[in-house]
Amino acid sequence: MTPTKFLRFLILPVLLIAGCATPPSLPTVALEPTATATPLPSATPTLVPTATATVTPSPTPLPAVLITNGDRAAAFVALTFDVCQDPAYPAGYDAAIVSILERYNAPATFFMGGDWMRTHPDETRQLASHPLFELGNHSWDHADFTSLSADQIRTEITQTDDLLFQLTGRRSRLFRLPFGTYTDETLQTISQMGFYTIQWDSATGDPDPNFDAATILGEVQRTVQNGSIIIMHANGRGWHTAEALPAIIEYLQGRGFQLVTVSQLLGIK
Repeated sequence: MTPTKFLRFLILPVLLIAGCATPPSLPTVALEPTATATPLPSATPTLVPTATATVTPSPTPLPAVLITNGDRAAAFVALTFDVCQDPAYPAGYDAAIVSILERYNAPATFFMGGDWMRTHPDETRQLASHPLFELGNHSWDHADFTSLSADQIRTEITQTDDLLFQLTGRRSRLFRLPFGTYTDETLQTISQMGFYTIQWDSATGDPDPNFDAATILGEVQRTVQNGSIIIMHANGRGWHTAEALPAIIEYLQGRGFQLVTVSQLLGIK
């Protein structure tokens, strides 16, 4: 592995953390959200998840596995976008990403943070109403699941699922780990709740403000293959994601990949 590739291997997981939590400390750079990101609400809405599930699902336990990709024999790729925030560090919403997906008629999966949905109920409903998109669960407040008990993990997931149902009338069977970190016990708890744990195999590095559109596209070109799940951010923390997205879609389509949701990629009904 060359020094450059080794450095990229070390940096990308750290950058993914910054997508929903406190951003990396960068010298001499005044960071601002992209022009397309909507401003934060002036007051915190009082919307909260119900104390108990609005409709109590009967989960079917699943195998305790981490899913990073779909079938390598089929030319399908899933675009995914994390939409999340640390309550102490509120995030925005990059509406330009949605407009681009609509323009290209490109399906996508959005992994929703519970606290983000609490402060962005209208945007949550907008995403849920679009036939191209599906919504997944990305925990309540983006805590590191390796530091939580099984009961705490269940609370994080259930609160988020309940608020998603409260806002949209839908639930999800897809879950994405905050920070992408887990233990065997973490996966076991999630699978017992009937959720598929969805990771990725193509990281764009878009939480890094120094990754311009060309760099983000280059990461996709370097890593994508049949069955890939690509991770990006649509909460204003994908600093150049909207700039890169048209070229990403055109590259994938030009290489013969068909864009699908994660559920379509995995055959989940």
